[in-house]
Amino acid sequence: MNTGFIITAITVSYCAVLALGQEDDVGTAWLKYQTDFPGNGARQTMAEILIRIENFAKVDAMIEKHNQNSHATFKMDHNKFSTMDDDEKKLYTGLRLPMDVNNSGGLALIGRSSGQLPDSLDYRNHNCMPAVKDQGQCGSCWAFAAITPLEFARCKKTNESVLLSEQQLVDCDPSNLGCSGGWYSSAWNYLQNGSAKESFYPYTGQDMTCKFKTCMNRVKVASSGFLERNNPVSMQMALQLYGPISVAFTVTDSFYAYRSGIYNDPACDNKGVNHAVVVVGWGTQNEMDYWIVRNSWGNAWGDSGYFLMQRGVNKCNIENFAAAITSII
Repeated sequence: MNTGFIITAITVSYCAVLALGQEDDVGTAWLKYQTDFPGNGARQTMAEILIRIENFAKVDAMIEKHNQNSHATFKMDHNKFSTMDDDEKKLYTGLRLPMDVNNSGGLALIGRSSGQLPDSLDYRNHNCMPAVKDQGQCGSCWAFAAITPLEFARCKKTNESVLLSEQQLVDCDPSNLGCSGGWYSSAWNYLQNGSAKESFYPYTGQDMTCKFKTCMNRVKVASSGFLERNNPVSMQMALQLYGPISVAFTVTDSFYAYRSGIYNDPACDNKGVNHAVVVVGWGTQNEMDYWIVRNSWGNAWGDSGYFLMQRGVNKCNIENFAAAITSII
């Protein structure tokens, strides 16, 4: 974006702030946001800019109120979601919970016990953990949650790090709905036929015609399964045995503005799951147990693309639908 356009956009935005009668501190925060996130609030018409500023002002008030709470275990900050309305934000989720999902029994994790679990585990800097990706405005979280454990498993088996294709799932998986949503275990069933290398089948963030050919295949899912519902110890055991695991949880307003710390907003409890992510470890901080979780909103969101979620209390339903890839070929 050229400098002249940015200056014009900021000037128009400033006039819009005055037109809305926003307080000086909100106006200052808005102008800073325009500099930090150029284009996120700039639109072609005054009406659109006013809508963006109204959205921003609501988020700014939420962030300020939350961060002033000395008892809060996590911090919030502005990001690309600060000017979006609810419908736009929903484009960054996309989980569809099947009517027949059943994980009451769970995988049999033989030879492990809770007494053998370390105090912490963190795969974020593991040589088999790829960089955080960004699903964009496509409800493909389920595809990213399916691919990350597969990338990790393949790397562990072959000692070769290869990025695999989420776009293949978006375009080709008949059991899911591409950018309109899906389910990670269904994706693993499809990937028994093979997963393409990302460079062969790059991500576009749009529903397109399937282009997968068997010559693109780099790995197949041989077996996978769900863990026992609401059993955090089982999740820890699976993380040790298999590597990163896929989970579903509930995103609410505060989560979009997450920056750091252990997320534990009660607003997400006892509601339906709507987003798929990947648990990559656990730990404890200030006597609160947490999961380390990888999101698919890019590395500018949260803590370099990751977040911490309170562990052991099924916060946001994160311990209800954990699943793992158990073998590959």
